Amino acid sequence: MDTNLGRTFRRLRKLKNMEIKEVAREDISYAQISKFERGQTDMTLTKFLSSLEAINVTLEEFYHEAYFSNLPKGSLFNYDFCQKFEIKDKEKLQQLLKIEADLLTLHPSIKRYKLNIIQIKSQLHLIDPNMQVNKKDILYLKEYLLSINKFCAYELSLYNSCLHLLDNKTLDQLIRKIISSENGYYLNPKILKIILRLIPIFIENNFLDSLPLLFTYLESHTKSDLFFYEKVTMVYLKALYDLKINPENHEASSLLNSYAEVFKLFNTLESEH
Repeated sequence: MDTNLGRTFRRLRKLKNMEIKEVAREDISYAQISKFERGQTDMTLTKFLSSLEAINVTLEEFYHEAYFSNLPKGSLFNYDFCQKFEIKDKEKLQQLLKIEADLLTLHPSIKRYKLNIIQIKSQLHLIDPNMQVNKKDILYLKEYLLSINKFCAYELSLYNSCLHLLDNKTLDQLIRKIISSENGYYLNPKILKIILRLIPIFIENNFLDSLPLLFTYLESHTKSDLFFYEKVTMVYLKALYDLKINPENHEASSLLNSYAEVFKLFNTLESEH
């Protein structure tokens, strides 16, 4: 039993300034909640979800609070790496690689550890091109991603951090699968981030057939002003795309030059501060 779940529930309940008696219902007693919070008993999923509803906390919020908020750094791969896959610390990545390799040795049937290893190797390759990811690992990654019918947060992070390992056709198959599925609102920022990274790859590789679909997805999922960065980036990428299909497109060329000046100014201001 993971007693941390009970402790987390108690912490969230108290932060909501609620007493146990306010959470107890016909299907779960005061005593059951109290014992769960102390780590003495477990709850059925139905009762647990009912209790979360009583304190106005979503399952996603509880999960984040339980597993990420109070973890010491380096204690979980998913905390220290999947959530920040852009990490550039080679030594830290090698430490994580050893942790995952040891876990895979202990539990060889668990795919997650193997996939974590590939993800770390992928990032190490970006830092040091001499550190290659072997073809067998790339094939394992490809087959896993193609085999699943639902991309959750883990698979999106895995895909995002391994874009450079996969061929254009596979990248295209996967992103089409992702955007054609019904995805929770909380996954939308992750999907947008992937698409914004994927479009330049397709443009550079002259793999253009899927770009209209990706731009359409971006437009339909960035209508809110909260997505200002995504909108600005999309305009820039559209200009790149337009110039790719028509090198004589002066409007696109002019827009890219304007962006270059803005980026130059931004970098100057950033260096001054």
